[in-house]
Amino acid sequence: MAQQQEIFLPMSVRREMLGFFSVEELLTVEQVDTFWRRTLRDSGKWNTFSLTHDNDAQKNDRLIRRVAFAHGSDVEQLKLINCVFSNELIVEIGARFSGLKELVVSGCKMLSDEALAVLLRASSHSLVEVRAVKCPLLTDDTLQALGTYQSESIERVDFSHCRLMSSAGVNTVVQECKKLSEFGFKGCPKVNDAAMLAIATHCGAQVRRVSVGGSGNISDHSLQALADHCSGLQELDIARSNPFGIGRGGVSNQGLLYLVFKCRDLRRLVLRGQGQLSLSVLSNIAACCPKLQSLDIGGCRQIIQDPIALSVELKRMALLEQLSVSFARGLKDEHINCIAAQCPQLKRFEVDGSQVAVSCV
Repeated sequence: MAQQQEIFLPMSVRREMLGFFSVEELLTVEQVDTFWRRTLRDSGKWNTFSLTHDNDAQKNDRLIRRVAFAHGSDVEQLKLINCVFSNELIVEIGARFSGLKELVVSGCKMLSDEALAVLLRASSHSLVEVRAVKCPLLTDDTLQALGTYQSESIERVDFSHCRLMSSAGVNTVVQECKKLSEFGFKGCPKVNDAAMLAIATHCGAQVRRVSVGGSGNISDHSLQALADHCSGLQELDIARSNPFGIGRGGVSNQGLLYLVFKCRDLRRLVLRGQGQLSLSVLSNIAACCPKLQSLDIGGCRQIIQDPIALSVELKRMALLEQLSVSFARGLKDEHINCIAAQCPQLKRFEVDGSQVAVSCV
């Protein structure tokens, strides 16, 4: 009778049904049914294991342990996002995840350097991407471990809002990891010009994305280093932690113009809070960066204070699809409508976080 049921339920149907089972149910069913075991194996179901937004630590610990012992070596993408689990558990069983290519442990507030190092060591020189956003206990020791265990493979890192990381740690990792092309250190107050200089000089033309918005002071020195060494740069986020651009530091017109003149492949540029910039820089951005698709000028008071002139400059950016103008004090509805009407290429236009229906203007 069991064999007749298996014949009636072909492999293609089983694969379609996988999405209806929880991870715990799949682990159980493959223990008692060889056909389901084969279906899970052939479908690559265990190549990815993820837990998201779950605060049940005991359940998560149990599930992570079961997956680690049953399929740890099969998992290529491990994603633990905004969930609670035991740091000690990762230290204990992390070595079983030995084939990781992508590791995401964002929002895991109790994750320590020691636990993450176990995961990095287990998948020695196979990880391509590591994201550990908003993990407040992580320090430069994690960056050192990354350089030790993943120097031959790692290409993309994002440690945004890991406030204990510093420019010294960034300098360590870029000296060891020669394939790095994408960097995320947003909201890291100890990451500053020194980190940007290290990224530019050690990783050079292969750098594609640098995101340091809300970090330490980023000045013209950073832009000069990127311009001189990173001609292939496509995305840059240098938003200031003070959205109104008040206070010391920041970048100047001259510094930004030098960057866009040499980095002509820019697709995304976040300038939020850079209060020293004036409207004149937009004409140079339009001329030098014809591929620009996304621009954030929120809090750039000198740029947005003349909406009519702003519309003229934005219209010249033929491929611009996304525009953000937050902290837009003084922008009235008629100004917003004018920008939307003058820039038909826009697909998304946000003002103070609210989307303007550009297609309806």
